[in-house]
Amino acid sequence: MQIVIENTSNGSLQSLEQDSSSPIHELPVEILIRILSDVLADPMSAPFDCAQLWILGHICSRWRSIVCSEMPLAWSNINVDFRPFTRTARRPHHAAEILRVCIERTKDCPLKIAFRCASDIVAATGDGWLQCLDALVAVSERWKGVDLSIPITVLGRLVSAKGHLNSLEVLNLSLEPPNAHSLPHLLDVFEDAPKLSSVTTSSHLSSNTFKLPWKQIVNYRTQRMEVENCIDVLHLAPNLRVFHAKVEKPRSSSLGDRDTTGTVYTLSTHRTRSTFNSLQSLSLNVLMRPGYEHELLQRLLQLPPDPNQPHEDSQILFPSLTDIRLATSPTALANYAALPLSQSCFGSSLTKVTIRSVFDAPSDYKGTREFLLALPMVRQLAFGVCFHHTHDVVNILYEILSLPSSSRTADIDKPAEIVLPKLEVLILDIDYGESTPTWVIDPMKEMIQSRRESEFMTRFGCVPLQKFHLYLATWTTPRQSFEKSLEELTNEDFEIKIMRGLM
Repeated sequence: MQIVIENTSNGSLQSLEQDSSSPIHELPVEILIRILSDVLADPMSAPFDCAQLWILGHICSRWRSIVCSEMPLAWSNINVDFRPFTRTARRPHHAAEILRVCIERTKDCPLKIAFRCASDIVAATGDGWLQCLDALVAVSERWKGVDLSIPITVLGRLVSAKGHLNSLEVLNLSLEPPNAHSLPHLLDVFEDAPKLSSVTTSSHLSSNTFKLPWKQIVNYRTQRMEVENCIDVLHLAPNLRVFHAKVEKPRSSSLGDRDTTGTVYTLSTHRTRSTFNSLQSLSLNVLMRPGYEHELLQRLLQLPPDPNQPHEDSQILFPSLTDIRLATSPTALANYAALPLSQSCFGSSLTKVTIRSVFDAPSDYKGTREFLLALPMVRQLAFGVCFHHTHDVVNILYEILSLPSSSRTADIDKPAEIVLPKLEVLILDIDYGESTPTWVIDPMKEMIQSRRESEFMTRFGCVPLQKFHLYLATWTTPRQSFEKSLEELTNEDFEIKIMRGLM
């Protein structure tokens, strides 16, 4: 006998022939489980998006027994999605029973849970979605990671999980309405999760109503928060390593008053300056704060309350930071450059900088050179999106990044005048439109060659560029012209990649 399992065009599995005398029936359970696991798609979400898993259970009685009783891990990645047009939403009245079967088959395995329900689908699905949510909460002691996208009105159903989250490590919480900043009632369910270390929220929730074990949180990400909230998080989470935030427009009641010159007057609840030793990765999207993009760093750098108390330049805000990403308006780089970045903000560990903005005119590059000069320790720069559609824009970026030619080295007195002397990896995201004028490539080549010029490098202790990656933001930009023109620069110790899309 022969059993053949193949992937069909619709992703299902089929048994073509079976015979109880086949040697495959003599395989040890452990080996058969290994074979079946290799057949299954990875990753696979149970119980509604795992057709292969259900079909394997219909091959024969032995396989059904193995799939249902001996493969709990295959069922342990649970995804229940009641959003419109999903498989779950199409069978709401049977969803709870199907989910119950799935949970039974997981036995005692740790669970990765994803539960999503939009407010506008609630009426169409009856109480089926609530039954599913309750069923998942009932096994909260086995949650390892949970991703909840739910209306704020049903948070009370999580209360019974309190005290049962000993295995929870990762929490993703997205609430409707998405702009909620506080909860209608106290939610302290997750405060007693001893392993919880990573939290992502759709909107930062007030610590007065949403309780977390902040001292053990090492990864915190949110889509909506204010500057004051950022400062709170940095002080609440002394072991925070990764902090990603989209900072909202200031609300007049929370961020202090500003005069016509843009001076920020700090709140009466003044904090003395702190050092955040554990933070390694900081990502700030401040596009919603034109003119005040740099306020978080400005606030953190404030002097002690007593103006006569000396300020120590050696006190670095983020001494362990290795990676910073800024999504900001282009001219805001001048405001960042005005801060004591290398003296008081970042230490020598900062090696990666990513700048996301729209550079479409010469004025957009205001402060860019000064900003980069303030970060001489950086080894990797990702920069874009730059629009190189006109001749007066294309050269600006390359002039900033180029090292002086050999003929100009006499004009340079000290390494401090060199932009990114330790730069090893340069990643540019450029929009050239649908064509590639010949005048856009030569300045790029000259910039690259300047950062590979050994004579100048030796004199000022600069590091030769090791990698150059170019992302073409417009998919119709012909890539071949760049590959052909830059091919002559490629060698064993220098990597060039041309890719499409955004970095």
